[in-house]
Amino acid sequence: MSLLELTGCNIQVTLDEELRLIVHQRDGRLLWESSKSLLPTATVRSSGGGLRSTCLQSGKTALSPIQDGPYRGQTVRLSEIEGTDLVLDLLVALDADADELLIQIGQVGGSDRLVRVDHLYRFEKSVSDGGYMLLPHGSGYLIPADCPDPLPGEGEVGGIVGARWSLPLFGMVRDSDSLCIIAETWWDCDVAADHAPGDSSALDFSWVPSLGEFAYPRRQTIRFTENMDHVGMARHYRERAGRDGLLRTLEEKAEVTPVIRRYVENVLFRWPAWNPEEAPAILGDIRRLRAAGLGVNFFYPKWSSAGYSPEQGTATTANAGWQAYLHPTPVPGGWQTLVDLEHQVRDLDCLVQGFVCPISQEPEGVQFDADRWPVDAEGNRGQGCLSSFDALERMQRVFTHLERAGLQLDLLYYDGFSAHLDIPEDFSADHSVSRRQNIEAENACFAETRRRGIVPGAELARFWAMADCDFFFFTDWSADRLFNKPNQHAPAPVGEPVPLFPLVFHDCYAAGFSGGGYVAYAPGYDWWDDRTPRLYELMYGAAPAYNWLPGHEVPIRDWDSGRARSKRAWLLQWSAFYRAIALSAMTGHRFLSPDRTLQRVEFANGAAGEFDMVRNSFRVEGIEGFTGDWEPSPEL
Repeated sequence: MSLLELTGCNIQVTLDEELRLIVHQRDGRLLWESSKSLLPTATVRSSGGGLRSTCLQSGKTALSPIQDGPYRGQTVRLSEIEGTDLVLDLLVALDADADELLIQIGQVGGSDRLVRVDHLYRFEKSVSDGGYMLLPHGSGYLIPADCPDPLPGEGEVGGIVGARWSLPLFGMVRDSDSLCIIAETWWDCDVAADHAPGDSSALDFSWVPSLGEFAYPRRQTIRFTENMDHVGMARHYRERAGRDGLLRTLEEKAEVTPVIRRYVENVLFRWPAWNPEEAPAILGDIRRLRAAGLGVNFFYPKWSSAGYSPEQGTATTANAGWQAYLHPTPVPGGWQTLVDLEHQVRDLDCLVQGFVCPISQEPEGVQFDADRWPVDAEGNRGQGCLSSFDALERMQRVFTHLERAGLQLDLLYYDGFSAHLDIPEDFSADHSVSRRQNIEAENACFAETRRRGIVPGAELARFWAMADCDFFFFTDWSADRLFNKPNQHAPAPVGEPVPLFPLVFHDCYAAGFSGGGYVAYAPGYDWWDDRTPRLYELMYGAAPAYNWLPGHEVPIRDWDSGRARSKRAWLLQWSAFYRAIALSAMTGHRFLSPDRTLQRVEFANGAAGEFDMVRNSFRVEGIEGFTGDWEPSPEL
């Protein structure tokens, strides 16, 4: 027996007595249904303080009609839920023209408190049905039905949208049937993706507490359509991102911050940590790169929050915490030494990119001032909450001090921003800000950076930062790679990587690509060596960087070797490709062969690239300097 039925253009949606969703085509064919075994479940805190779990379908229901924009349907009032006095409203409404369902749930009464809701909703697909699951894991992955590997974490990978997941967009495809889910109130949405080889794949949506409770209604939309592949889903979300104010292109941002246009013309050269003995060699490397025809974005070296200490080693002390920017003598020679290096780099016609970590990590009760550094004898900051709750105030002090010191930055990279949003203990009832407030604080820092004429950047490409942030350290990072780890040196990929994030936002940001053997952090953090990293650098439209190439050294010690010449040649070629497509939307990605080893990407300006993963070769159309013929990827 059904609680309600909604009819769209091509579908009929039923909500049954167990609060399950069943979707049929208008001719009666079953399209999709939510899980039979994992039904919507609530975690409730009683007025006495204890927690218990209860199935939502155990209570009494009452219906009332609802209209929410283009969505029309019913509000299901849930009460007398077993063991609680909760009163909840479950809104189920359909945009009949788009065959898109709106689901919303929130507490409207009772002295007991709703804490979280799980399995609202879980959709499962037998792998015998073919198709794939689309995951916004880093730059994006397809999990084909025939994928022989379980997802990491014993077949399941999950986490908070905006942290673990780079987009609020998830999908399933089976034959011509497509299901596309967008988490609207994404900041407290936990999505688990399951894949059991030979059995089934599943997407499971849960809503987690905000500062310990279910403080506001949670919403998601589910579009049921035909023949919508991963590119179609990316276009669907791009349109939505435009309505939400997230879609601000680099062209639009450059009207306010013109240096963006120079930035995309250059390659990144990163000197990680301040060491005065290396400065002359670094400047020599920049001169050589410039003489080779490469523009340079110079990643200014980090220094310590406690002041320079060669005895402790730069690896641990060069943290560039916000305190480092307020230190009276950050390096030998003081601030004038830092300013002198910036002037020398700028004389070589380079842009200067700074690095700062404004995240709060002070011990409890310790307040920073110029005479009391919250740093221990080893140069480590105290381990408090990882939060940016007061980062804007910190950064305003940083900018003021930079202006007084005379150190001018063209770009500023925020370390830690966009990377620490899903740590459960940070967002308990005892925490100072919610996830959403944390994100708003980070975006406020980006906006303040732009207001001062500096291009803002962050750690990992995440949709929520897109309107206010212009570049990212990487498109994704080690945790954004779907791989099993037989050992750290030879991770095995799971599923098929696709440029989902670039299909939505490519023309809105610039980001590097940690491929080809980059080992500055640890083995296993890179793109797979046997998965043609040079091809993916082009296919994902990644910004070129010397440091992301295999076997890099800074300062460069093998400048005249054959390998070094190959690196420079590739940087020139990579840069030519990137300069042509940096400000153009990525409009298409296709598999040109059944085994998915031949792929093609297209851009709005007519540029296109094809990539043969078997032969490790590529061809580029519509860009000056490329013939359109196949050419081998360099072995670096």
